[in-house]
Amino acid sequence: MSHQAPATMPGTTPVIDEQARLRCPRCNAPSVTVTATDTDPNVAWTNHAVTCQSCHTTTQLAVVSAFGQVVIRWLSE
Repeated sequence: MSHQAPATMPGTTPVIDEQARLRCPRCNAPSVTVTATDTDPNVAWTNHAVTCQSCHTTTQLAVVSAFGQVVIRWLSE
C-alpha cells in the first residue's frame, strides 16, 4: 500500500484583515485593485493581476474553485 503526500498549491496564502479586505503581500496595505483577469474555461481557476495603490506593485492572485472549496493564493513571480 502506498501513501501519497497531500497535494499543495503553489504560492502563499493572502492576508485578509478583520474587515475582510485583501492586503498587499509586499507592504500590507489594504488598498489593492484587480487590474486584469485571466480565465480559461477548461480549468478551475482564474488568475488576477492585483495592483497595490500604496506601493504600486502588481502581483498575481489565483482563485481556485474545486470540489466545493474556494482557495486564493498569491503566486510567485
